[in-house]
Formats: sequence, C-alpha cells, structure tokens
Amino acid sequence: MKQNPTIAAVMAIRACADTMQTQAESLMGSLPDVPMDVTLRARALELSAALKDTSNRVMFELALLQSELSEGKADAAATLQRLSGLDAAMMAVLAGATDLVDQLEKAAERDEQHEPAFVLVIDAVGILLQELERAKTATGALAGAQSS
Repeated sequence: MKQNPTIAAVMAIRACADTMQTQAESLMGSLPDVPMDVTLRARALELSAALKDTSNRVMFELALLQSELSEGKADAAATLQRLSGLDAAMMAVLAGATDLVDQLEKAAERDEQHEPAFVLVIDAVGILLQELERAKTATGALAGAQSS
C-alpha cells in the first residue's frame, strides 16, 4: 500500500529534525573534549546550537501543521508551502556549516591533532545532508502528487 505523500513528507521532515537534534547534542557533548582552535570551537558550538534551535522550531511547526491537518484546517497548497519552508530552514542552517568544515579541514591539515574535531563535524554534517535529501525528496514527491 502506497503511503500518503503528505504523511511521507511530514515523517521525512520529522526524521531530519530528529537527526538534527541528535547530531547537535552529540557535537555539544563531544566538541569540548577534542583539541581544536578556540575560535573554531566557538563556531562549531554555535553551529550546534543553531542546529538544535532549528530542530526545535521545525518540530513545533510540524506539530502545529499536524494539528491543523487532523482538524481539516490546512489545504494542500498551504501544507506544501509550509513543508517546503521547513526544508528550507533546515537547509539554511546546514549551509552555514560549509565554511566551518573547510576551516576545520585546513586546521587538521596543518596539525593532525585537530583531525578529530574535523571528523566529528564532517560526519555530523554528512548525516544531516543525507536526512535533508530524504526530506526534500519527500516534499518534492508531495509537490508532484499535487500537480498531477
């Protein structure tokens, strides 16, 4: 049985937000214990906080949307727009990680003791990009279903 595209998109975005929360907490717990430049540590912890904040906002918006959907108060076009906006919010916070990853990589190339910090951040970002791609694919499928 094929899943409703709206439910699939909501579930994929929720999974991405959950993963974002988990990765943020993992980074916040691990980064203080690894050798790294003080400025880069601060930026990495800021990114972690931004990931956590974005995850919380996405989960809140999803809860509101699900409530509206269950009460029949959200139309298809508005639902797609809101879900696309949640994808964009998660994408925006991850876009901020690119420069940090580059700087951490350069630091690791200069001094191998900084490699663990680079690995922690790049692994977290990689996991998040995969989840974001799944969310965007599900939202794209919803858009396709609505246009057909």
